Amino acid sequence: MSGGVAVSPLDPVEVADRSDRRKELARGYFDSESRFQGTNGRGYRGLIDAYHGETGLPMDENAVRAVDSAWAQVLAGHAEGGHGTLGGGSPYEKKQPLILRKLAAERLFTRIAEPGPGLRGIRVDTAEVIVSPYSSTVLLEEAIATLARPGGVLVCPEGYYKSAAGHIAKYGLRIVTTEVSADDDFRIDPRSLAEALKYHAAQGDLCGVLLTLPGNPVVADYTVEQLIEIGRVLVAADVPVICDMSFDLLVDGHIPIAALVVPSENGPVRLYDRVLSITGNSKAFNAFGPCKFGAACTGNQEWLTAIRKRLRVAFQRETTHLVRATIEGTSDDRLVQNRKILRERMEAARRSVAGINARFGSDLLRPLGSRDGMFLTLEFRADVMAEAGVRSSADLEDLLLTGAGIDSVALDRTGSRRMGLRLNVITPRRLGTESGADPFEELFDRVERLLERIDAGMTYSGALLERRIPARAAHVKTIGVLRETAARERRVASTPDDVLALVRSGLRVVVERAAGREACFEDADYEAAGALMVPCPKGVFAAADLITWVKPPAYELDALARNGQLLVGFQDPVRRRESIRRLSVAGVESVAFEHMPPELTAARLDPLTAMSRIAGEVAYHEAREHLHRKHPDHDVRALVIGCGQAGLAAIAAATVSAQVPTAAVGNRAEQLEWAEAHGASEFLLGPHPDAIAGFIRAFEPNLVVCAAQRRGQPAPKLLHPGCLEALPTGAVVVDLTAKAGGNCVATQVDSIVTVADAITVLHRSNFPSLYPDVASRAYSAAAVGAILGYSAMV
Repeated sequence: MSGGVAVSPLDPVEVADRSDRRKELARGYFDSESRFQGTNGRGYRGLIDAYHGETGLPMDENAVRAVDSAWAQVLAGHAEGGHGTLGGGSPYEKKQPLILRKLAAERLFTRIAEPGPGLRGIRVDTAEVIVSPYSSTVLLEEAIATLARPGGVLVCPEGYYKSAAGHIAKYGLRIVTTEVSADDDFRIDPRSLAEALKYHAAQGDLCGVLLTLPGNPVVADYTVEQLIEIGRVLVAADVPVICDMSFDLLVDGHIPIAALVVPSENGPVRLYDRVLSITGNSKAFNAFGPCKFGAACTGNQEWLTAIRKRLRVAFQRETTHLVRATIEGTSDDRLVQNRKILRERMEAARRSVAGINARFGSDLLRPLGSRDGMFLTLEFRADVMAEAGVRSSADLEDLLLTGAGIDSVALDRTGSRRMGLRLNVITPRRLGTESGADPFEELFDRVERLLERIDAGMTYSGALLERRIPARAAHVKTIGVLRETAARERRVASTPDDVLALVRSGLRVVVERAAGREACFEDADYEAAGALMVPCPKGVFAAADLITWVKPPAYELDALARNGQLLVGFQDPVRRRESIRRLSVAGVESVAFEHMPPELTAARLDPLTAMSRIAGEVAYHEAREHLHRKHPDHDVRALVIGCGQAGLAAIAAATVSAQVPTAAVGNRAEQLEWAEAHGASEFLLGPHPDAIAGFIRAFEPNLVVCAAQRRGQPAPKLLHPGCLEALPTGAVVVDLTAKAGGNCVATQVDSIVTVADAITVLHRSNFPSLYPDVASRAYSAAAVGAILGYSAMV
């Protein structure tokens, strides 16, 4: 339908249930030691919970003392064999205790009576209040039940709380959302609301309206005039309205809509008589457990009576006493202080977002709504997310969890179609641990690093692949394996043994003819494993949902790839940036193994780690052979710069074959232990070119392996001219980092360079291809392991 109604392709309950199931599955792949990246090489462990809905603020100290005293009185009463008179006079009523209705009218609904300067407000009488123990959710459900009829509709013009859909659906109702303002203010659009109400009234399925003013998850600022305009629409529709105003006392200057009187054709109308306002004391009063309760008020006594009749849960006198102590012990000054704390925290969050946008030079993140409340709702730039294969806010929620370790709430779970998330930035907490520093700054650092990785070419599917987490939708049924066409590339992306593993998992596999021949795997081997052989790349692209390679093909992919395909392998994302983006616009997702974080367990090596280990070993041996051709009688004295996977493999190879113990250079203290474990006898911490030059003069290496580089970052220049001058005559330098700029100032890509004193500096683009059989098996095992995890049926 039209008329401003946002119709979701999925039932809201199913959206919420899918989110919960997905989070449960994804969390199973993580623990408190799971690693996530921050900016500038920082690393973090474990998940951050920004999903929960608690303020985490402490209770008023007076309230704490009052609750302690009340609890002591409760215990004393039980010790005497009865309840006594906990209230100091007559026993509390078990049903609708008068004291709690009075406190609710005076403290929870105070803004209805005193909405602001120039507004008269409406005094809330205790007879117009109903209460329920523990939670306002009970009241919300019973209020919805009084409106429900089979096939009915509840219109939610600003979205709804993340769990509201389930409370509504249990009574046979469905949610309909309407468009909010298109700007960042996220206000209710009166015209869109009016059109939706008119349409559903004509359909005969309109049961009521559910508001969350001042807003949940997005708090919005409204003028009196804007609220009156919304009120006009509600009065004209003559429809009952529930306002879940749980955030009312957390927001400075909020005017409850129930406090207003709006003009109509029949004269002024008190919205208080049309609106049921529901709230509780868990947010503003920071109540917990048995100290919590919910309250509702309206001038519509008939509706109030209907809800009261449905309430089955009675108060225990003990809980009434604890709730009373909480409310009476919390001062108005404390409520003001709480709002100040929330505002300061939200301002800090917005500054963090502004800093991220400034560093990117673009507004990648847009905060929605006001600067009040406890949730920061961020809209992510849709075109950037689309390039990363993120098609919905549910995808974005999953990407933030799997790629950055942050649990959040997708906006589609709250009825909005915007590409955004809700984050609890007031009290984000670490999952699985009760201690640790406040993760507020870490949260934004993780988000920024995720955006950096997306900017560098990482995709949503890539984030899942690197963690071996199944895709949300199982759309991969056929895997394609291409014949390598890059210069001097002899490896193959999948061996016959791993093709067999894919086939046994229920996937189909198509392989381009002669794909494995350079690595000594024949077409007959693939056919025996269950693959279908096709003569050319066109056949692979036509049949496969996911296509894998070692290096990007030498031919253009635009005419071959199709919407929805995944291209998986090393992508050369810096050089191919425009090509990758062009494919993304066409709906083709490029998953770069270069962006996968290292996975070091032998059973689950990532492809880059697997290849780095081979490259380090092969590079050392090639440099050693080059040195022996020049000086066959010289003992090898090896120095390895960089203690990543390639460097450690080079140290291990040197330890086995060199006549003199190996030396190493690293930039982190823990690398000393790693280097020693692989055989290094000397170690320099904190590489600086001058320090390395001194280390070279002391150690006198005649073979240097350069392997210092962080994934996705330029290689640091560590061997400057002074270092080369310090090397003995005839020394050999092999630089594994040349394509990232090189650690050595004299390095040239795919070249052998001779500098002063017959120093040789060499680089080869593809050391692993010197041993294509071994390298292909290692690459294939790592790649297929990731593909099998991603393609698993869930």
